[in-house]
Amino acid sequence: MYISPAAEKHHFLGFSKDLEEAVFIIMGAPLDISASYRGGSAEAPRAVREASKSLELCTFFTNIDIESVGFHDLGDVVLAPGDIIESMNRIEQVVYAVLTKERRLFILGGEHTITLPSFKAFAKKFKEPCLVVFDAHGDLRQEYLGSRYNHATVLRRIIDEVPHRKVVLMGARALSREEVSYVKTANDSKLKVVQVLSKVSRETKDGLSKAIEECREAPKYVSIDMDFLDPAYAPGVQTPEPLGVMPLELLELLNQVIDENVYVVDIVEITPRYDPTEATAFLGAKIIIEVAGMMLRSMNVKVSCW
Repeated sequence: MYISPAAEKHHFLGFSKDLEEAVFIIMGAPLDISASYRGGSAEAPRAVREASKSLELCTFFTNIDIESVGFHDLGDVVLAPGDIIESMNRIEQVVYAVLTKERRLFILGGEHTITLPSFKAFAKKFKEPCLVVFDAHGDLRQEYLGSRYNHATVLRRIIDEVPHRKVVLMGARALSREEVSYVKTANDSKLKVVQVLSKVSRETKDGLSKAIEECREAPKYVSIDMDFLDPAYAPGVQTPEPLGVMPLELLELLNQVIDENVYVVDIVEITPRYDPTEATAFLGAKIIIEVAGMMLRSMNVKVSCW
């Protein structure tokens, strides 16, 4: 496989479980080729790993002891410099190989483009999968800056290139005219959109619950673009977008989505160099820990802290 193992001192949480004992595998996909504004997301996997080592591991939402479960840290995908197509091919191969090991997978991006090859691998493993995306942007353009494969087109490519799938886009608050037109004409079986403006309300939660109802029994892939959050909380992202939500509100929404049918979660678009406080990397690591707790709860793994 195209994998560069993480050095022991750089493992997520500071340690790596043996693969045979692990419930979770975590890997980096440091793709940073098609950013249209800020570059630097290739630095995110290491930054999130470093931040994770300073966090406590009793989860806030589920009271589960993540330290007793841990992750097998696979390392990072070795990408092809300057070649987005070959880099995506490598990501797809690695993700599919990991999924054959029957483990739950967390992917540290990288730009949001990584979701295309990762979800393609997911769709090879699971029939009629569902993709649930938390993102400030639609990523639904037909092309952007002359390219069909970049972080502004990733959901459009998934809808076009992955058959027999459902896509739920949660919280997009920054759409182009082209994307609005596409959303209006897209068949419901292709795409469902739940909008959020600044504050998560009961109406938002009800809208999400309705949107994912058809995905309840489907194998799910959850993609979290960190610009879903307001830049006040996550300034170190590739394309900051005002009027986002608070971290606790994001976790409340994830708590509705995460169940025993979630097999892959990615965290994308963190750019550490634009956040000297490291708050965005810490948030990314914290979200992974909390989501892992939600997954363990849904799998009836009982390792309570209290």
